[in-house]
Amino acid sequence: MLEASDLTVIAPAGDIVLDVCHGDGPEHFSYRVESEFLRQASRYFEALLSNRFNEGARVATEHAALKASQKYASFAETPADELPQVAISDIGRISKVHTIKDITADFLRALHGFDVAVPNPPMSNIANLAIVADRFDALPYFSKYVRQKKYLQRLDILTKTKLGPSLAEERVRQKLLIGVLLNHAPWVTKFSKQLIMNDSVRWKPQAQDDHGAALWWDIPQGVEDEMIQRREYVLETINSLQLHFLKLYTSGERQCKLGYDSSLQCDSFQLGEMIRFFVRHGILRLQGTIYDTEPPPRYSGSIDRLLESFRQCSEYQVDRNHTHCGLRARLIPLLDHIQNQLGLDAGSIDVGICAECWNNSRGEYAWAEAKRPLVWTRSRLSSATRSPISVGDKKSKRLSQSSCLTRHLIVRDMFTAVERDWTAKDAY
Repeated sequence: MLEASDLTVIAPAGDIVLDVCHGDGPEHFSYRVESEFLRQASRYFEALLSNRFNEGARVATEHAALKASQKYASFAETPADELPQVAISDIGRISKVHTIKDITADFLRALHGFDVAVPNPPMSNIANLAIVADRFDALPYFSKYVRQKKYLQRLDILTKTKLGPSLAEERVRQKLLIGVLLNHAPWVTKFSKQLIMNDSVRWKPQAQDDHGAALWWDIPQGVEDEMIQRREYVLETINSLQLHFLKLYTSGERQCKLGYDSSLQCDSFQLGEMIRFFVRHGILRLQGTIYDTEPPPRYSGSIDRLLESFRQCSEYQVDRNHTHCGLRARLIPLLDHIQNQLGLDAGSIDVGICAECWNNSRGEYAWAEAKRPLVWTRSRLSSATRSPISVGDKKSKRLSQSSCLTRHLIVRDMFTAVERDWTAKDAY
């Protein structure tokens, strides 16, 4: 017999009892619910409780028997232990919690349109509820519910006022997962970009797969792999700047344009200072080719800090006549071109994932699926930045999908190209 202490009543007039456990855990919890609310909100329950499955047919038979017995006037008067019971054995890849009782109850309350137990649920609760909603194919309903309750707006305010601009990676991933599952586009772009720019403990070579970790440690719908690929391409692009100037100054072609007798000495001086600068900042390692040694470790720091280290290059002069010769005058404009694509302001074309293009044109939009252009030149990027995307403008929001996608692809080509012609429009 079902004890009252074992039962959580979600709907007093409920017509079924869910018996819920999670994986191999020993805990079982019972919830009195109304099957019609579950079927309307969740495609999983719509299928499970329909006549197409044995479980649904059994529930219908038991309901018919209860009505035929005329023992009770309605399901509201029927004791819970006489209602049909439906077993649920998995609620999704949630984080490790003390008990699944509360998170399951909140999810079922949401499906009934009721308030959850905590008026302003914290980030981890919303993320876990989104995971449960994904497990039971109830994301469209749950997304609408969260918007009606304005939970995401409150979390945004809390993040800005209490947590500051810097978030721990787990919080970033929770917000990104919520953005992906609940189709909240601003969070998809902002927090995918944050991971791309700052790296992830999940992507380090020594990281081990934890199949029991919460879903936000492996963002679904291909987003995790896309972020990894985007970061690799951005780092490759920045590295190509360094290689570009090293090749120029070791090519034998005169770089100093002053035409003085000292121009050859200027080139040699600039090459030496350039190598010293790159080595001193840890972005170049000198290695012989006679014997193959271990490859250098991948860069795992902030891309913003990496770009800032490039900007510290001084204006080295072999003598007072050679002002504006060398690396700095030629490097800074190129860094500006890259930096303009890595911002989140309204005028930039960002490397963060555009939710609209990802959902509607993934095959064309995804960097991981793109055929890499053989050569990229700066003229293509210049044409893109003359038509910035204004995310706050209603008219811009009504732009066609192809217009948004075109801007993204121009920037994608820069980062994914096999070779980049940085010399074109070289101003120094």
